[in-house]
Amino acid sequence: MLSADIEKNIAGLRNQNKEVRAISMENLAGLGRSVVPALLSLLDDDNWVIRYRASEALGIIQDESTIESLIRMTTDNKDHVRYMAVKALAGMQDLRVGPVLIRMLSDDHSYTRKIAAKGLANAGKPDAIEHLEKALDCESDPMVRLSFEDALNRLKK
Repeated sequence: MLSADIEKNIAGLRNQNKEVRAISMENLAGLGRSVVPALLSLLDDDNWVIRYRASEALGIIQDESTIESLIRMTTDNKDHVRYMAVKALAGMQDLRVGPVLIRMLSDDHSYTRKIAAKGLANAGKPDAIEHLEKALDCESDPMVRLSFEDALNRLKK
């Protein structure tokens, strides 16, 4: 049974007002690991905004028990959800995350590619250098290219 506070904030995620949804997500994330099961159940919601906000809250909480579920979200049909799942994973220091971030360097959403590169650089994954170089060779978006170059520079130091 969910507490009244959790239920209220989950309902807030469904609000039409974007600011209410953001505050509800922050409130849920502030509850920490106790809310993880409820957030994981929201990853299967039909509404992409709910999946996005649940992924965002899980990224703030940074509980390694959520990694497999967040990895699954990197294949979501909505680019916003993939981005937020990658952003959440990018902050986690776990061996399962590196290969996913490498795969996401070729996502069709530019922001997702950028956050994947940043995550690889932040994790200090020198084995990602080759993958970043290949991705850079194929990248046409100038902003993503800058992100890839920055990640490469950081990893080569």
